Amino acid sequence: MTYKRLIMIILWILSLVGISFYGGPVSYGFFAAVTAVPVVSLLYVLLVLLRFKIYQDLDKSQVVADTVSKFYITLQNEDFFTFAGVRVLFYSPFSEVNGMDDSTEYELAPFSGIKKETSLICKYRGEYEVGIKSIVVRDYFDLFRITYRNREPFRVNVLPKIVSPAALHTIDLMDTTAVETRLHATDPDVLVRDYTPGDGIKMINWKVSAGHGRLLVRNYIDEEKQGIAIIMDSARYSDDPKIYLPIENQISECVIALTMYFIKNNTPARIISYPGKSATRLVKDMADFNSFYSFISGFRFGKENTADKLCAELSQDHNLYSSKLVIMVLHEMGQQAKVLAADLERNAAPSIIYLVTDDPSEAEKVSGLAHTKAFVIPPEADICEVL
Repeated sequence: MTYKRLIMIILWILSLVGISFYGGPVSYGFFAAVTAVPVVSLLYVLLVLLRFKIYQDLDKSQVVADTVSKFYITLQNEDFFTFAGVRVLFYSPFSEVNGMDDSTEYELAPFSGIKKETSLICKYRGEYEVGIKSIVVRDYFDLFRITYRNREPFRVNVLPKIVSPAALHTIDLMDTTAVETRLHATDPDVLVRDYTPGDGIKMINWKVSAGHGRLLVRNYIDEEKQGIAIIMDSARYSDDPKIYLPIENQISECVIALTMYFIKNNTPARIISYPGKSATRLVKDMADFNSFYSFISGFRFGKENTADKLCAELSQDHNLYSSKLVIMVLHEMGQQAKVLAADLERNAAPSIIYLVTDDPSEAEKVSGLAHTKAFVIPPEADICEVL
């Protein structure tokens, strides 16, 4: 209870005592005035809430995470009476509005407004509300302060930041591209592929071919491994934006950073995601990257698109085992991810696993695999520093 309300209550009690013991027009007039003040003040605040106008706008149609955008806010009084005290509160912690303090109180004269040119910084990719979240309105006597949610919130679709690291601390590209891939010609892999003209008759797996109704040949380990495969976790791990937005943003930035690095080093990369089923996008140059960036900007993580489903499906993808390097960008090391890592190990396909989490124990779940490295990347870390 504020001291002004306390004073008003004391005055009302005194006026009540006056009319009870003394009566007369002065006592009754004082009682009526003191009683009417809080009623009129409350009606005034409610009227301001109904009539107050907010306008918000950006100087660009697209917002990129962690970059500055010009943001315009207008507070408007379109009535014939003054708005005594108005405060605006902003959405956080996903975005930050610079140039306006939510502790500042504004007084708006009749038919006037306040227009502010501010800057907006959105921390994470995704779609969420920014700008003014709620309004605090008070009356002239400061007896009532009512907070109400902005009836027309400003919602933006924030694109992921393009991260282009000059080097990677966790990957030696020279070692990766120079992986010895011709081992023993007499040591066949468990995988098979379609027959192509020029394959020897001895390479045909007649038993498997009969079962599939077409000629299939053994895929020898000595066949040259091709390209980089990047597996992107596509699952949403919570209903709370405070939890899932940082994770999804870091996964997206990590995949973008890796892809940009490989493009600059003339190394093709296949990005594999799971929007309901596995989807692969080959990125060889900037033209491919622009298409991929549009894809990942509009990508929707889903609770049903789990990493276990993706890894289980990829365990049957024979092309994956012919990669020079397989990179997994996951939030957690599920059972199917561990199985896939072990399968890659058996097929002499080196792998690196990036785990976007604050839990360092996730990396320990893949210990014991000689050709697999695991790194923990905190959701709030600078991606260039940790990669």
